[in-house]
Formats: sequence, C-alpha cells, structure tokens
Amino acid sequence: MTIADYLTLGRIIVAPIVFILFLQDNSTAKEVAFVLFSLGAISDTLDGYIARRTKLSDFGKLWDPIADKLLTGLALIALSIFGILPWWIAAGLVLRDIVVTAVRIAKIKSEGKIILPVLAAKLKTTLEMILIVGLLFWETFIGRPMSSPLQITVLVWGCVVLVLSWGTGIGYLLKSRKI
Repeated sequence: MTIADYLTLGRIIVAPIVFILFLQDNSTAKEVAFVLFSLGAISDTLDGYIARRTKLSDFGKLWDPIADKLLTGLALIALSIFGILPWWIAAGLVLRDIVVTAVRIAKIKSEGKIILPVLAAKLKTTLEMILIVGLLFWETFIGRPMSSPLQITVLVWGCVVLVLSWGTGIGYLLKSRKI
C-alpha cells in the first residue's frame, strides 16, 4: 500500500466516526467531528496529489472514490437529520453517488476496467466539500437558525452541487458504456 492508500483508508475509517460524533448532543463531539471531516476533506486532495506524483494503485483507483462517497454521504445525511440541509438535496447527492459507485464496481467486476473521475467530478467534489464544511461549521460553532438570505444561499449552492453532481453522474454512465 502507498501513502495515498493509507490516507484513503483513513477516510473510510473516519467517515462513520464523524457521523456518530456529529449526531451527539454535545458540543465537544461536534467540534471533533468538524475537525475530522475537515482533515478528511484535506486528505482527499492530498492523497490525489501524492498518487499522481508517485503511482496510482489499484486499491486507490477503486477505494478513493468510495472513501469520498462515505465521508460526504454520511455528513450530508447528518446535516439533513439536523435540518440544516434540505433532505431532498442530501438524498439526491447520496443517490447519485450510490448509482455511480455501483456502475464503477460493476464495470470493474465485469471487465476489470476502472472509470477514472473527470475534471468536472473533481469540481463537484470540491464544491460539495465546501458546502458540507460550511454547514458543519455553522451547526458546530454558531448553532443558531440561519437568516433567510443565508438559507437561500445554502439552497442555491446545494442546487448547483446537485445539478453538477447529476451532470457528472450521467457522464460516468455514458463513459461506462463506451469503455
């Protein structure tokens, strides 16, 4: 295993911990969840940088996107449970990730081919991470209801991420048929 693989493995381990801690009615647990999620988001960028500079492993090609989906998906569900993020945005993002991951795994199992992420999908992930970090920060450190302009901003940002997410998801599905 490479250093990038260990960072990916770390995100897989941290994802359920972040989810459980964030759901606790305890400010310290939420602060730890926020820090762990933020470190997970940073490690996503770092492991990609390291992997491209060294060697892309088979483990990383398969598990890096899954680690990202676990980390973001569980955080989106937690934010939805708290009512900070509309449930339909969280559900739409998680559903897209499940569909794309299922297609990727099926392609690997049936043909041994890996569908690598495209630049637009990386942009989607970045915007999604910013949305999640911002909302986790709000819930953890501010904790009061959002003003109407802020709620509208969250709604618009969430919709942009959702549209970009499904756009890249459709791109994955089309790409999987061509490979």
